[in-house]
Amino acid sequence: MKEKPLVSKEYSISMEMFGNAFLDFQKKFTYPKNILMTCAFSLIGISYIPPLIRDPGSSVCILIIVVCIFLTAGIWLNSAMIRKNLMNSIEGIQGDRYSVQIHEDGISISTTEFGEAAGEDKEPVSEEKTPENSEEKAESTEEEDFFAETETLTPAGVVKTVIDFTEDNVKILEKKDYFIIYLVKRMFYVVPKNIFSEDELKVVTESFKKAKFTEERK
Repeated sequence: MKEKPLVSKEYSISMEMFGNAFLDFQKKFTYPKNILMTCAFSLIGISYIPPLIRDPGSSVCILIIVVCIFLTAGIWLNSAMIRKNLMNSIEGIQGDRYSVQIHEDGISISTTEFGEAAGEDKEPVSEEKTPENSEEKAESTEEEDFFAETETLTPAGVVKTVIDFTEDNVKILEKKDYFIIYLVKRMFYVVPKNIFSEDELKVVTESFKKAKFTEERK
């Protein structure tokens, strides 16, 4: 993306907004898998109820039903714990500021100013340390390895990521107050809408439609 950006803005993200965005991310990209797994374990568990009724002392039936219940509970508890741990991990960087440049066929996001860590040496950060980016392994679930370092520092010490809509596997979800930009199996971003004017927002939306764009403004 060598062309001049269509829109360039600086912004920060509140913990409340990031928490809501991450929950929306889970609902869109994680919960469907959780629901499928829940249905599968439920069917397995239910299938062993009739044999258990016929033979109340069947330890095998009891074990399988109990295991299915625990696995189902674990799926949803894991998602909740990941969200809780993530929110705890970003408490110290609420003052971080970011720069976003919207191009016709891509977007670049960089950290322009660190919050509490300003003036200190800082290593490349990940979703575990900043509300801007995350990575997961291809063989993992949407969340299990969500906090892995993916960015590199520019010569000026700025964390920057460039996403090309024509080459990268990007999914963009538009919500009422923000955009969720998901670089599949790699990164998760939140871009607030209130940093754009009405005209700029139209330009941004048209650019984002070059990726896999979904509008969900509820």
